[in-house]
Amino acid sequence: MSETPAKVVLITGASSDIGIALVRALLSAENSPTVLAHSFRGGEKIRQLQQEFGDRIQPIEADFSDAASVKAMTEDILARYGAPHSIVHLPALRLAYERFTKFDWTRFESDMAVQVQSAVVMLQKFLPKMAKIEDSRVVFVLSSVTHGMPPKFLSMYTVLKYAQLGLMRALAAEYAATSVRINGISPSMVETQFLQGIAEVAVQMSAAANPQGRNATPADLVGAIQFLLSPASGYITGTDLPIAAGSVC
Repeated sequence: MSETPAKVVLITGASSDIGIALVRALLSAENSPTVLAHSFRGGEKIRQLQQEFGDRIQPIEADFSDAASVKAMTEDILARYGAPHSIVHLPALRLAYERFTKFDWTRFESDMAVQVQSAVVMLQKFLPKMAKIEDSRVVFVLSSVTHGMPPKFLSMYTVLKYAQLGLMRALAAEYAATSVRINGISPSMVETQFLQGIAEVAVQMSAAANPQGRNATPADLVGAIQFLLSPASGYITGTDLPIAAGSVC
């Protein structure tokens, strides 16, 4: 009897701390998928994972600030693997606090390309094919700024995450009658390299304000993502799940 081919999961931004934690969790599970691990200038971290997991993780490189690079990556994946069974979309520029009067439009456009345009380019090609795959999934990693009043001095980041949220819900509505489920998670502040551009006191204040007295870690997010990737989430679509220890609902 021939073996059933492993599912293929594409993780964009896989060299991030959250991406690495998710790759480890997926590949450590029973009946683990093949993971296509996208990075840009983070290839060394992916190669280290390859030493641990072998061919079950395949490195994919593309510059998500460049639509042509994303398109080339998408076409390469389709040619080599077909449409992925599931996608987790993680990439973003590092967080930076800024007053609205100092809004940097050039940086905003770059981050919009990385977070939103890249998803549009990929999903225009992938979704029609994924919609024919049983139990296929797309998960966006959003932010708790999309719940209630956001923190001050995050106008650029807040606009971008609402744009991702709008895209996620629009696609969920359009594909609701198919087999693909499209959802998001919205974590509160997660202590990762993503925070290197902001002051330590801001990180500490965020932790103090959280009901659990700490910020999230990548491990706090992985279980929710795995659930949304699983068949158990088959009756859930268009949902943005807060991962925030009760700080938002």
